[in-house]
Amino acid sequence: MTAVVVLGSGAPAMQDLLPTSPSGQAQTAEALTELLAHTDGDVLLVDAQADCSGPFPVSDVSRPNRTAVIVGPGGSAGVRIAGGGVVSAGTSAAPLNDETNRAVGCLHIAAADRPALEQALSDVPRGPDGALWEQILSLLVMRAVKVVPVDAAPFSVGRAPVARSSDPVRLQARRCARGGDGWLSERTVRPISRRITPIAVRLGLAPNTVTVISLLAGAGAVAAALTGTRWGYLATAVLMLVSLVLDCVDGEVARWTHRYSKAGAWLDAVGDRVKEYAVWFAVAWAVGEDAFWLLVLACLIVFTSKHFLDYGWSLRYPPWQPREVAVSAVADPWRREAAVPPVSRPPSWRRILGMPIAERWLLLAVLLPLLGPWPAFVVLGVLGVISWAYTVLTRIRWSHGPIDATMTPRLQAITDPGPLLLALRPGRMAWGGAAVVGFVVLLAGATGPVWAILAGYLVALGLYALAYGPGPRGRLGWMAPSLARTTEMSALLMLGWFSVDVDPVAVFALLAASAWRHYDVIYRIRNQQVLPDRTAWVALLGTEGRILVAIGLLLAVGTGAWLWFAVYIAVVAVADSLWSWFGRR
Repeated sequence: MTAVVVLGSGAPAMQDLLPTSPSGQAQTAEALTELLAHTDGDVLLVDAQADCSGPFPVSDVSRPNRTAVIVGPGGSAGVRIAGGGVVSAGTSAAPLNDETNRAVGCLHIAAADRPALEQALSDVPRGPDGALWEQILSLLVMRAVKVVPVDAAPFSVGRAPVARSSDPVRLQARRCARGGDGWLSERTVRPISRRITPIAVRLGLAPNTVTVISLLAGAGAVAAALTGTRWGYLATAVLMLVSLVLDCVDGEVARWTHRYSKAGAWLDAVGDRVKEYAVWFAVAWAVGEDAFWLLVLACLIVFTSKHFLDYGWSLRYPPWQPREVAVSAVADPWRREAAVPPVSRPPSWRRILGMPIAERWLLLAVLLPLLGPWPAFVVLGVLGVISWAYTVLTRIRWSHGPIDATMTPRLQAITDPGPLLLALRPGRMAWGGAAVVGFVVLLAGATGPVWAILAGYLVALGLYALAYGPGPRGRLGWMAPSLARTTEMSALLMLGWFSVDVDPVAVFALLAASAWRHYDVIYRIRNQQVLPDRTAWVALLGTEGRILVAIGLLLAVGTGAWLWFAVYIAVVAVADSLWSWFGRR
C-alpha cells in the first residue's frame, strides 16, 4: 500500500486524483522525516499546489516498486531526461541551464529507495533552494537514484488548479502512442490507432491478442499478394495497413494497461520482419521474373545494411545513466561536472530519410495497387539507397571518437565474426581499409569460375581478418555490423546469380534467414541486455562460415541446396531466440 503525503499547506489540488487519502502533511524536511518514520513501503509525495487535468498520469506515477515523477510543460522544476530516466533535476530557485522537460510536484518513491530519500532529507540544508519536493527530487538525482519520468502530456499539469479534461480517454490514447515514429506514420497511422486503442482496452483485449490479430492480417496480405492481380494487390494494401495499425495498437494497449510480457516483446521484435519479408517474397513469387527477384533481393540487402548502420551507431556508447555529483546548492552541478547527456532529435526531413518499417509499408500499400510491383519496388529501392548514402555520409562526419570499450562485445555480436575469422585476425592491430578491398575481391571472385570463387574467398577472408583485428573499436567501428551484413548478403546474391542454375527462392530464403537472425540478436541486446549463446554462435558458423558453406553447397549441388541451409539457419536461430527470451533464468 502506497502512503500519500502532502507537502505544503492546504488541501491538495489533485485530491480527487490520488490513489488513497493522504496519511499526513508536512511543510519541512524535518516534519517529513518524522512522518515517514511511521510508514513503510512506497510513498507518494504530492505538492499541495500541484495539479493535473486527468487521472491517468497520477495512477501511472503511483505504480509500485519504482521511483518516478510526473513531467510536463506546466511543471516548475526543469529536468534532463536520457536513457529512460531523469539525469539532472533543477528547482524553481536553482534552474538548469537547459532542460528537456519540466517536473511537477507528484513524486513516487519506491520502498527500495527509502534510504536514499532519508539521506536526501538530511541533505536539504546543503542542497538547492526551492519547494520541498523539488529539493528532494534534485538531491535524489544528485545521488544517481534512478527516477523514471512519467510524461503527462497531452494532459495539462501545473502549480495551480487545472481544469479537468472533458475527454480523458482520448488524451490517454494520445499519451500511450509511442513517440519517435517515422514522420509519415505519426501523421497517418497513429491517429487511427489512437481511436482503436480505447476500444481494445474497453473490450479487455490483451496486447498479445492484438499482436496475433496483426500477424493474421499480415498473413492475409501475403496470401492476397500471391494472386498477382490488381485486386489482390489492393487487398494486400488494405491488410498491410490493418496490420500496421494493429502493430501500433498492441503497444498502446500495453502502455495503457501496463500488461507487459516476454511473449509480447518477442512477438513485437520478430513479427515485423517476418511480415515484411513474407510480403516481399509473395510479390516476387507472383511476378515470377528473375529480374524482379533480383530487385527485391537488392532492396533486402540495402535496407538490412542501412538498419545495421543505425544499430551500430546506437551501440557506440553505453546507455546514459544517472551520474552521481557532489551535493551542492549551486544551480546545475551536472553541467559543472560534465555529466550532461547529448540531446538531439532529428528534424522531420531526416526522419523521413530514415525509412523505418512503417514508412516502407505505407509506401508499398500505396504504390503496389496503383502502379504495380515493378514501380513500387524500384521507388522503394531508390529511396533505400538514398537513405543508406545519407546515413553513411552524415555519420562518418559525426564520428569524432572511438567506440566505448564496454560496447565492443555487443558490436561484435551483431557483426558476427565466426571462429575461422577470429582465429586468423591479428590481436593488436587492424586496418579498416582492408575490408573494402576484401569486399571487392570477394564479389569479383563470386562472378568467376570455381578457382576464382575459392581464391576470392580465401583472399577476402585474410583481408577481413586484418580489418577486424581486435574488434570494432575505432572511430568507424560502428560500421562493422553493417559491413558484415552487406558482405554476407551481397556475396550470396552474386554467387547465386552467376551460378548455372540459380534458384531465387533459395537465395531469398538464405538471405532472409540470416538477416532475421541478426535482427533478433539486436532486439535481445536492446530489450534483455544479453548476448547470443555461444553454442548457437558456433552452430551458425559466423559470417565467413556461412559464406563458405554456401560456396560448398553451390559447387557440390547447386543453389537449390541453399533452401535447406536456410531452413537449418532458421531452426537454430528460432530455437536460440526462444531459449534466450523464455528459457533463461
